[in-house]
Amino acid sequence: MNRPPLDSEWQLPPPQGRFGAVRKFDVHTGVDLYCEPGATVLALENGLVVDIIDFTGPEAGSPWWNATKAILVEGQMGCILYGEVSASVVVGQRVQAGEAIGEVVTVLKKNKGLPMTMLHLELYPNGWRTAVEWPLGEPKPDVLHDPTALLLLPCADSSCTRSLCPLT
Repeated sequence: MNRPPLDSEWQLPPPQGRFGAVRKFDVHTGVDLYCEPGATVLALENGLVVDIIDFTGPEAGSPWWNATKAILVEGQMGCILYGEVSASVVVGQRVQAGEAIGEVVTVLKKNKGLPMTMLHLELYPNGWRTAVEWPLGEPKPDVLHDPTALLLLPCADSSCTRSLCPLT
């Protein structure tokens, strides 16, 4: 990994935004990186944009949230889903680590005292092309992997600052 996934400051999430966090209706399938609306999303590694899907909102079956997209990029580490974004790339486009691929969009419609804007990351094996759900009381889907380790890899890029990379 050459760069962090956002061009602005972020931090590892509190418990409710972590992978595997038990929520009211399901188990959290990714990691939420809280940030400001419009933060630029950067590719974590070189890869191919394999799909762009409706992620939240009415088109995705969750009308209680704002409409957002998810960008799926397949690379060496697997298929990384960058969710709760607007895309600036197209399916079939090759991207380089650190290249802008979209912007973070405000996902929550109502302020409940928690961050309303975040980059949501999920990790799947190569060949996977959609997001999965993890219902309460069910085992973790086999194709779903914890993406937290991707965020803890040191940055190889000398312009990457400590405030952006937790373990550089």
